[in-house]
Amino acid sequence: MGRTSTKCNIGKVVGPTLPKGAVSGANLNKTLSGALKGQGNAFVAAGQKYGVNPALLAAIAIHETGNGSSSAAKIKNNVGGMMGKNGLMTFNSLQEGIDKMASNLKRNYIDKGLTTIEQIQKKYAPVGASNDPNNLNSNWINGVSKYYKMLS
Repeated sequence: MGRTSTKCNIGKVVGPTLPKGAVSGANLNKTLSGALKGQGNAFVAAGQKYGVNPALLAAIAIHETGNGSSSAAKIKNNVGGMMGKNGLMTFNSLQEGIDKMASNLKRNYIDKGLTTIEQIQKKYAPVGASNDPNNLNSNWINGVSKYYKMLS
């Protein structure tokens, strides 16, 4: 099955305030549910801190956690499916999990020139990865793109 290129603008947030027309915490909160409910401002704050579009952060979190319904989000505060040496990483709070996901995206993806959802997917959730026995990564581009467009 062929893939279509998803070249969504996921550019950086510049400065201490969001650009005019950028996503707000209140707007994100209209979509966020489960463990993510009410965390819109945390996505905006992390986006501003690291220069990552908050709509992208929220879109990845919604996709990775089934909009806050996964045990990773509820128990481990891991909203980005972030893996460590011993499997899924655990964070002390949802805000810390959101912050770490944003920091990781900034340093290991956007700063390295991976600036489209399709480019990020190839490293973040590669098809055929050993930690993806059910081939869920094949749905990553479409899922994240759908939420990104909804939130932008």
